[in-house]
Amino acid sequence: MALCPAPSVLVLFLLYRKRQASQAQSRLPFAQTRRRPPGESLRIRLEEIDQQIYEWLVYLAVCPGVLGLAAGLIRVPGIALAASLFSVSVIWTAICAWKLRALNRERADTELAFDGRRRVAEELNRLTAEGFEVYHDLCLDGISIDHVLIGPQGLFAVETKTRSQLGNGLAGSDRVEFDGFRVHWPMESESYGLERAVANAQTLGQWLSGALSEPIEATPILTLPGWTIDRKGDSQRVLVLNAKDISKLCDSKTIRLEEDRIRRICQQLSQNSGSMPALSFGYI
Repeated sequence: MALCPAPSVLVLFLLYRKRQASQAQSRLPFAQTRRRPPGESLRIRLEEIDQQIYEWLVYLAVCPGVLGLAAGLIRVPGIALAASLFSVSVIWTAICAWKLRALNRERADTELAFDGRRRVAEELNRLTAEGFEVYHDLCLDGISIDHVLIGPQGLFAVETKTRSQLGNGLAGSDRVEFDGFRVHWPMESESYGLERAVANAQTLGQWLSGALSEPIEATPILTLPGWTIDRKGDSQRVLVLNAKDISKLCDSKTIRLEEDRIRRICQQLSQNSGSMPALSFGYI
């Protein structure tokens, strides 16, 4: 009976080793694309989380199996050894369950953010027909800017904040209120998304100003995909818009950037849009 888990443990171990060896030996057959698709850093993070979940599932299966083998093969009078091994198995199973629960929660949050950025990107990519250049997942000075728009109407840094909605379907459960200072969700209020949008726009403007040796200013935009925004006030620092409303930027006839400046900005952004950022995923 003690040997019964051995084949399953061996198969899981060999699959794990095979996957590790394949990842170490394989490489892309082509150079990295000039512009990353939306949410690329989140997609990579999802792969990392899936790898961690797979490893902990292996740990969950292998360790109790090893303990079961030990209990069957080691002959010691009494139940002291069996009770000790069983206690270790229970403790290790609890640790694996806690770790897997945390990883599954992080994966759900990361996948939600990834889907939100792709949804916003669908709307922004339509602006290319109106003369805008669109960049996604741009890394500058160690931070990732979700989307960057540049056209005659100006330069815009777009921050995407995605939250799931309540499943009760009640009226107003898909609406948020913006009072000019904070975003009021159905369950709480916060301003971190606003602050991050402003910080990203400042970083983008400062980086381009240094690269081009001329003052460049970026306008911050915070978008909340899937939510209807009730504006009770306006902010002088950031625009809070639905993704579909961003297209109204094309309706403005104000020319803030000349064609030559747009071209030079795009050259700088294209040179940096291929490098992958080293990010912290405490906030997504």
